[in-house]
Amino acid sequence: MVKLTQVEDESQTTYPDGTTTVEKVEVDTFDDSDSEFEDDDDDFDLENETFYDRVAALKDIVSPQHRDQIYNLSSTVTSYVQSGLNNGGKLLWTLTSSSLLLGVPLALAILSETQLQEMESNISLQQSAQDVLAPGSEEAFGGKKETA
Repeated sequence: MVKLTQVEDESQTTYPDGTTTVEKVEVDTFDDSDSEFEDDDDDFDLENETFYDRVAALKDIVSPQHRDQIYNLSSTVTSYVQSGLNNGGKLLWTLTSSSLLLGVPLALAILSETQLQEMESNISLQQSAQDVLAPGSEEAFGGKKETA
């Protein structure tokens, strides 16, 4: 249960007949020339203000609900980027190791097969050149040797 109590104001006077008067209170007005923070303005240097200082000053402007939404959005984006980079690295590792284990032996086999074909063609060219240049060879002149 709530109990209400009346707080009397120092500038208010209540009379027994139920009337109330309020005394006039003078309020000091703020004068720019009498600022207590005048020296603080000299300490503020716009040229040395960092980007972090400017973002930190925005904290008072953005409401707590919007700050929570921004934080949740940034943490979600950060987690997606981290998982993407992590999975991308795993995929890159898998592709690289697979290509090394499968591609290098295949490339070496193709290279050795190509070298073998070149060597066979060189040997056949050498044999045909020896047949043409061999003295007394009838095959060199396009004829066949007859046997009796």
